[in-house]
Amino acid sequence: MSNSGRRRISAIMPTFNRADFLEEALDCILSQTEPPNEVIVVDDGSTDHTDAILDKFSAHVRCARINNSGAPVARNTGAYLATGDWLWFCDSDDLWRPDYLARVRGLLNADPEPRFVFGNFRLVRGGIWGTRAKFDDVPAGYWGERGVPKAHGDWIATSPLYEKLLEFQPVFHSTLVVSRTLFDTAGGYNPRFARTGSEDFEFILRCASHAPAGVVADALVGIRRHESNFSADQLRNLLGEIEILQYAKIHHSAAASVLPAIDRQITQRSLQSLALAFSTENYPLVNSLASSVKGSSIGVKPHIKMLLATMPPILRDPIVNLARQRRP
Repeated sequence: MSNSGRRRISAIMPTFNRADFLEEALDCILSQTEPPNEVIVVDDGSTDHTDAILDKFSAHVRCARINNSGAPVARNTGAYLATGDWLWFCDSDDLWRPDYLARVRGLLNADPEPRFVFGNFRLVRGGIWGTRAKFDDVPAGYWGERGVPKAHGDWIATSPLYEKLLEFQPVFHSTLVVSRTLFDTAGGYNPRFARTGSEDFEFILRCASHAPAGVVADALVGIRRHESNFSADQLRNLLGEIEILQYAKIHHSAAASVLPAIDRQITQRSLQSLALAFSTENYPLVNSLASSVKGSSIGVKPHIKMLLATMPPILRDPIVNLARQRRP
């Protein structure tokens, strides 16, 4: 087991126009029963009253301001400024129970020592924590052999999770604590995806190609859903995931052995995106997505939608309107 004296944790929080949530998020971080050794907030060019909120925390938080560049750049900036051996990436609109970091620290002192840690979470809407946790939706057999059990039902996963994350994604950013060594090895966040939906997915996949990983079993993190956060935009996130998976096929070393699984996920996400685009009458996007699913066994309905999308409006619109009228 490694020397526990190395457990210096830096909390890194990028923020952009989140003043209405930022104070509560920082209160959660600073109220941990075993708090981080430092808190770094990177203001990604906010235009609201973020400065006023940060002034309240000036005695406890290090702040940096950059021109608006996107969350990956802001997180890389925070990591560059951090002095910790471990980097805790916290979104500025999320919430944490007071014992979350204590549970993480327990796993950092485990044997085998994890390369990164993540935890279970619940969605928070209107300030109310949901009753269902993310791990409740994990497919049967997903975890397989859970690896090395630890206190509180937590465990160390000893095999890489890369392929599993293609099927189901239980790793969200505000639960993620990464060793400085892994962050540097993985190369940090890719600015290429700064304006992409689900931009954090690409970095998480790279982390998941490494093992061991620590897993906090209880849902001690609250992921907010509100009108202004990108994670609420399903179509945008699906399109981002498609772009990231296409990139991963070429650039991720772990992808070489799971290319059929990646292709299946690209097709699945393309079909979901196609259905959403059709429902909003975004027919150019339907046509664009059609190239990703041609030749696949996709069923009749997607083929009909693809055909309708190519028709001139004078022919397509009456058919679409009639189909909508006949829906129960």
